[in-house]
Amino acid sequence: MSFSVDSVGPELSGHEKAIRSPGFPPTCSSQNPLIFSFTLFFCQFTAPTMESSHSHDVVTFSLDAQIEYDPCKPLFIDPQEPCRFLNATQFRFLVHTLIAGLKAHGLDRGDCVLLHTGNNVLYTALFLAIIGAGGVYMGSNPHSQLQELNHTVSLTHPKWIITEPEGSSTVLTIANKHNLPDDHVLLLDDATITETIRFVHDPSIPPPQNTDKPNLLTLLSHGTSAPLAIPDAATAASTPAALYSTSGTTGLPKAAVLSHASLMAQHTSIAHSPPYPVTRLISLPIFHLFSSLWTHLFPIRYGEPLYLLREFQLPVFLSTVHQYQITETYLVPAMVHMLNQAPATLDVKTRLSSLRYIGVAGAPIDRDSMSAFQDMLHPDACAGQVWGMTECGVVFQQCYPANGRSGQGDLGSIGTVTAGCEARLVSGAEVVKDDEVPGQLYVRGAGLFTGYLGRNESMVDAEGWFDTGDVAYVKNGEYFIVGRTKELIKVRGYQVCPAEIEAVLLQHPLIADVAVIGTCLSDGSSEAPRAYVVRARAPGARVSSDEVYDFARQRLAAYKALDGGVFFVDRIPRTVSGKIQRGKLASMNERRDALAGLLARFKAKDVGGLKGRASVVV
Repeated sequence: MSFSVDSVGPELSGHEKAIRSPGFPPTCSSQNPLIFSFTLFFCQFTAPTMESSHSHDVVTFSLDAQIEYDPCKPLFIDPQEPCRFLNATQFRFLVHTLIAGLKAHGLDRGDCVLLHTGNNVLYTALFLAIIGAGGVYMGSNPHSQLQELNHTVSLTHPKWIITEPEGSSTVLTIANKHNLPDDHVLLLDDATITETIRFVHDPSIPPPQNTDKPNLLTLLSHGTSAPLAIPDAATAASTPAALYSTSGTTGLPKAAVLSHASLMAQHTSIAHSPPYPVTRLISLPIFHLFSSLWTHLFPIRYGEPLYLLREFQLPVFLSTVHQYQITETYLVPAMVHMLNQAPATLDVKTRLSSLRYIGVAGAPIDRDSMSAFQDMLHPDACAGQVWGMTECGVVFQQCYPANGRSGQGDLGSIGTVTAGCEARLVSGAEVVKDDEVPGQLYVRGAGLFTGYLGRNESMVDAEGWFDTGDVAYVKNGEYFIVGRTKELIKVRGYQVCPAEIEAVLLQHPLIADVAVIGTCLSDGSSEAPRAYVVRARAPGARVSSDEVYDFARQRLAAYKALDGGVFFVDRIPRTVSGKIQRGKLASMNERRDALAGLLARFKAKDVGGLKGRASVVV
């Protein structure tokens, strides 16, 4: 079966359909009835209105409700403290208030603001306010080490940093190094979040001002202001709105520049109307693009409640899904493996029974793991892979099928091309036209980034195609990822994908995690796959290197054998989104080989060779 030269996503609809959503979270005993009454009164006169005009800035676009819904319904909710929520009215008010505060404190058009915090219910309001004030958003991991944060600040040159207490000392050290005034570092601690929520629930009581340490509350006393107006589509496409850090799996992370137009297009490409009421849970870090796509715009545009966990912890995740009857969530493969391997005492199947769609992305995952996960879900639920990049947003997705579970695609695929996007496969100088023929994956669409910050070279060709660096093939209209071009291992003329071997090894009950890389054989004749393995913590059982080697050898072709060796480590270096940091792994591998060479001089017997065995601490 053949397919057209270029694969194109479905046409964008002229309107977005209404989506029903559940209502309030459970009533909080600590909810102040006077504040609650004020909020209800305030909401009656500020119901979201549907805008017919097209917005060119992402903030107005985000705040334009596409359906009529109860403006008092909580939309951004802390599931562990459900009294901490924002409804549509409060959210809009907070965004406009923060815009005014940022402007009053000297934020100029094009200034970068670094949001150095984890997930919290104020994050999206800050994201939109930074952009709405004319600034450029950048998010970072609050657990970043000094060197990592220094790289981020050196790259983006933020004029303001908003941080939480856990990372404040590191932030202040870096701020001083880069001559950023102390009063340009704002604290967002738990008390500040609570006071901000209280203020937007009852704006008649001004928030307290802390003169000792500048914090977010200092931005709440300057009235309100409308977002920056962008006059036309061309300006929207050229005006930076956000910076997102790339994975940094093979080197230092880069900052991808996304314009107002890019962010709006990325949202529109994944907006669809599922046949179930949408209540989302996000437990992935929203300073990464993947999770932010379902966090920032959907709640306010469609009235879909979003429960936001600080981080993924298996028992908390399961109880949250069950307690709030979550219907949609997004995971990375490492989370799927944890759920698949969870003990029976956690009763995973019952606790996930409300889910109807689960999107999985961030790293490769095999069909068997997806199938095992699917089997734990409700008969009406669908798990599906999602493929995207920081540079282009989501380009492929297995959405919830229009005809339900019966229409579900191949669980091993990344789905079909999303709306407004295009894809093509290239082998050599030729465009691939046939099924099951792998080629280099190129994508095109309005959601593409404008480039990397600080780099002038164009990242797209003359026709607008972006080289993803992935190798893929098509079968029956669905796309399948083979692997990253740079990661393929060349074994005696064959190309071996590390992800394939990793998927096989993860089926072993005594293997908790694994990463495969290529290494040169001692005679220089070829590369060979080498596995770094994390043993599962199983009482009374311990997998050996020979067992790992044989397990793979029995299930894969001979040229995919682990002839580069099997080595045990305490952990696999991964990004927070689950991608293997192969750059760090390669450095570790070089150190191991250097040590092996040194030991060989002393005739060490257990290191090196085609089936070398060792234990290494990462």
